[in-house]
Parts: sequence; C-alpha cells; structure tokens
Amino acid sequence: MTKLLRASKAGFPCMRNLYYSVNGYDGTVSPKSQRIFDVGTYLEPLAVEWLRQDGWVVDYNQGSQNAPLELTIPVKGGVLAGHPDCFISRPDGLQNVLADIKTMNDRAFTLWKREGTIKAKPQYVDQLHIYALGAVLNGRNIEHLAVVGINKNNSDMHIDVFDFDNERAERIAERAQLIFSLDNPPSDNSPAENWCCPYCEFSAQCDIFTPPVSQKANATNTPNGTDNPDVIEALVNLASARAIAKHARELEDNAKSVLDAHVRRNGMASVQGGGFICSISQRASSRFDTAAFKKLHPDLANQFTKQSVSVVYDIKEVTA
Repeated sequence: MTKLLRASKAGFPCMRNLYYSVNGYDGTVSPKSQRIFDVGTYLEPLAVEWLRQDGWVVDYNQGSQNAPLELTIPVKGGVLAGHPDCFISRPDGLQNVLADIKTMNDRAFTLWKREGTIKAKPQYVDQLHIYALGAVLNGRNIEHLAVVGINKNNSDMHIDVFDFDNERAERIAERAQLIFSLDNPPSDNSPAENWCCPYCEFSAQCDIFTPPVSQKANATNTPNGTDNPDVIEALVNLASARAIAKHARELEDNAKSVLDAHVRRNGMASVQGGGFICSISQRASSRFDTAAFKKLHPDLANQFTKQSVSVVYDIKEVTA
C-alpha cells in the first residue's frame, strides 16, 4: 500500500499525528470539529463568488476532498497529495496565484490578518507549497501563493499573498520522507505535541496522551460524570487554555527579564529586531489603599462596600 500524506495535514506540528495518518489508523473527529469543517466547506463557494465580485478571475476546483483536480508529488516512501481550492488572477494585477480558502473565527482571523500567514498559520503555508509543487509538476505556471481568509463572525474577507519558497518546499518533502520511513510512532514529546493532544483525532491510539478520567468511559459512574461530547470537549479546552495561559505568562516573564538585562539597564528606551520593535518605559500610577482605609475607618468602609458575585471555573485533572 502506498503511503499518502494529505497537503492539509503536512504542516501539522505533531509527527506522531502524521505517522498515524499515513499508516491508516482510524481517527475520531468530535462532532464539533466536524461541524467546523462542514461550515468551511459550505462557505467556500460563497467565498469564490465574493472573489469574482471583487474583480478576481477564479478557476475554482469545486468539491473539497472530491474535487476533480488532485495534485500529487511522489517522494521516497510515499506520496504527497491534495485538492487545491482555486487559481486566481486579476486582469490588471497579480497573475497565476494558487489560493486556498480558509474560514476562521474572529480571534484567529484578527491575528492572521495582523501577522500574516507565514507567521500566524505556517501549516497553511506548507499546504500551499505542496499544491504549488504538484501544480508545477502538472504543467501549471504558479507565480504566487495566497490564503483567502473569511471571518465567520462578521463576513470580513482578506487575501494574504506570499511567494513560493524553494527551501521550505524541500524541508516539507524531507519531513514527509521521514514520516513515511518510520516503522513506529516517533517518541519525541515536544511542547507542540502537548498543545495539540486534546484536539488530536488519534489521541485514543497514542500512548503519550493520557486523557483525564473525565474523558474515560467510567466517568458516567460518578455522581457528576458525563459522556456528553460537547461538555467533555469544553472541559478539555478549558484545561488546555489554562495550561497555555500559564506557559504564556512564563514566556512573557522570561522575555521581560532578558529585555531588562540587555536593553533597559543599558539605558535604551526601545529595541528593534526579528521584525518587532519594543518600547520600554516606566509609568507612575496611583491606587487607593483599601486596607489602610478599612483600618482607619472600618464603619465607613463597610458602609460603602458593595458585594458582587462572579462565576469561577476551577479545573484540575482527576487522578484517581
């Protein structure tokens, strides 16, 4: 059996996920994830119509995974393959642009629009490079690559155009060859994998990911247990979000320590590098000393103290 790696999967950060994918393991997609995919599929033809209304000439490969044009790239050990969405051009502008249509929620769209595909969505870049390689092998002239993004919250549309990168294409092919050559799942347990684990369709087969007890079948035997897939996914997402936020705070604290040592203490008010500019300044602020006021004027403090109620979500992994 020829091993096959889909272009849409090639940029996924977890090597174990790709190993399971190319070796025919059955994945389990949550109902919510399937609905998200379906929404993107149904919005795709509408995005094509919007492109045409905006003056683009669109050669649309309609049909998603059943589209008539499938591009393939043979590499050692298997094949890279995928169905490109469309080829677009403007009569008075860009020509021969291979484009992929992506739908995003507002947060993801805003980040992608601000930072660009190469930085914010590298997996999309890898996907388009595979399409481009296949298109060239198929005799098609490709001058640029693009992601057409649709904001699902407000229907905003943005197009990010970027160039083909030969070195990146070579790295993608080398990574695919490595995955095809593996006899067992790679043992590397990188931070990227940990981040991906709760969303992985192969988590049931993977021995790195140990689902919380709340995800196991016997969770319904407890008084407050549930097997509702939407609730379980929400619990996993909340736990993952808390872990990501903690990691983000640690990254920020470490970054500030480095900037303090190498920039601020050297008397510099700003620094630029890596495509970023950072300004460093001190800001004075005044605050009301509630503790001191309560100590000096307890009756007055009680008189103007207003009780408020908030909802707190504490989450931790069940270990037994």
